[in-house]
Amino acid sequence: MHSGEIGTEIASALAVGADPAMRWAVERVDQLLRRTCDLGRALTGAEQAALNLVVDGAPELTRKYFSLGAPYAAWRDYQVDPEGLGLHGLHIPAGQAIRLTQTQVEAHPAWLGFGEQAESHPPLRGWLAAPVCDDSGQTYGLLQLSDKAGGAEFDEHDEELILELVSVVGAALDAVRGAYAEGRSARR
Repeated sequence: MHSGEIGTEIASALAVGADPAMRWAVERVDQLLRRTCDLGRALTGAEQAALNLVVDGAPELTRKYFSLGAPYAAWRDYQVDPEGLGLHGLHIPAGQAIRLTQTQVEAHPAWLGFGEQAESHPPLRGWLAAPVCDDSGQTYGLLQLSDKAGGAEFDEHDEELILELVSVVGAALDAVRGAYAEGRSARR
């Protein structure tokens, strides 16, 4: 089972209330990814963190997790997706990160606005992103951070911390995937 399949399995379980082993896996993944966003913010001083669990072939089932600082309280319930993927759709190889200043974000060719929602969408001030991958380099999802507190830019140290975090999270997702697969095999 590759990472896209675990995402599909988890999303399906959320939609149909699957067996106890799947519910256990879904709960572990939800807890892990919520905490990852909080920890990413805490490590870097970011005001926003988002993590998407990729679900191959079913983008409407992609799981999304957020952590927002006090300046973003007004956007806690914001649910509108952008018109297109923009920076969120960039392919970042396993073990690498992208760090952009505010000026670089605005000048990047993949930067796409939020159409009619542009005025109500949370601002994106600077950006740091790294993929969460399984042990073979397949992408589970993307951890994204923006708007470092105090108007500072993300730096090399932030990048190192996030790369370590996504490595640990990828290993944890591998463990959940393995435990679920073992439980599934034992029931057959």
